[in-house]
Amino acid sequence: MRAAVERGRKARRGAHVKLSDVAKKVGVSPITISRALRNPEIVSEDLRQTILRTVDEMGYIPNLAARALAGLHNGIIGVITPALHQRGFAGLMIGIEDCLRATEFRVQYSSTLHHADGEAGELRSFLTQKPAGVIIAGAESYGDLLPLIENATCPIAHITDLSQEPARLVVGLDHHAAGAQPTRFLLSRGYERIGFIGRGTDIRSRRRKEGYQAAMREAGRFDPDLAIGGNEGSSTGLGRELFARLLQRVPDIDAVFAQSDDLALGVLIECTARGIRVPEDVGICGFNDLEFSAFTQPTLTTVQIPRYEIGYRVADMLLRAVRDEPSGEDKVDCGFSIIPRGSTR
Repeated sequence: MRAAVERGRKARRGAHVKLSDVAKKVGVSPITISRALRNPEIVSEDLRQTILRTVDEMGYIPNLAARALAGLHNGIIGVITPALHQRGFAGLMIGIEDCLRATEFRVQYSSTLHHADGEAGELRSFLTQKPAGVIIAGAESYGDLLPLIENATCPIAHITDLSQEPARLVVGLDHHAAGAQPTRFLLSRGYERIGFIGRGTDIRSRRRKEGYQAAMREAGRFDPDLAIGGNEGSSTGLGRELFARLLQRVPDIDAVFAQSDDLALGVLIECTARGIRVPEDVGICGFNDLEFSAFTQPTLTTVQIPRYEIGYRVADMLLRAVRDEPSGEDKVDCGFSIIPRGSTR
């Protein structure tokens, strides 16, 4: 209780404490305090600790709005994502954070929870704050976004399926290929009745489903009954449910390409519960190469996406644009890898 009261007092004091007050107490100029807070490595360790301790004691809160009025931007890199809550986003986030950690910029996230109609509103909200730049990590549609992007006063970088509209400051992969190649891999292992399980509502999942369908048609094995999906977020429970429904529809199914490792784990659990042998009776391929996929029994074959590399490269690309430095490539394909494990022959 006492700590909470003290924090409240600091917050109230902080509303009245100015940068010049902190500078006076430390015994340096206000510009030194400002630079130290934006880019701590430019001052000595002793001075940095003194400044941070004084800021904490006085409850000083930097005024980003005032900073934006005084300069070109407020020092924030905005990141808009449809899935901040999903485990697959963690690698992207760590890559972004690692790239920007040693800079003067700080990251602020916004999640649309896969609601495409909220993407333009989130971008508009960021732009009104005069950010240094924005990363759009997985937009569903660019129809409403392009006018805002074209008129933005800051650089905007993108993590996308490479079929989407942005032509520069883009990092991503070809999700159609990321659906077709794992399907061909399963076919090469002797599986024929290959099911597709996925949420299927966002553009990346739809592109992977199209790739799966193209590969099955190419092999003369396409059957629309083999694909099943749901509107819920990917989960192990959903994987079990969808596979059970798929077995009722197509009893002779002999493999599954699941659109996340969570779904693939659900398929594996349902197979175990029914006495279905994996990989002999049914092969399973997941997507994302989450940590647990290497420790299931049997281990999960999956598609590895270089999420950390994607996050780091898009942040680096944006940082170069903010600093007016050459960015190198305008559009980077980071690709993907199939990781064969015990759940396939």
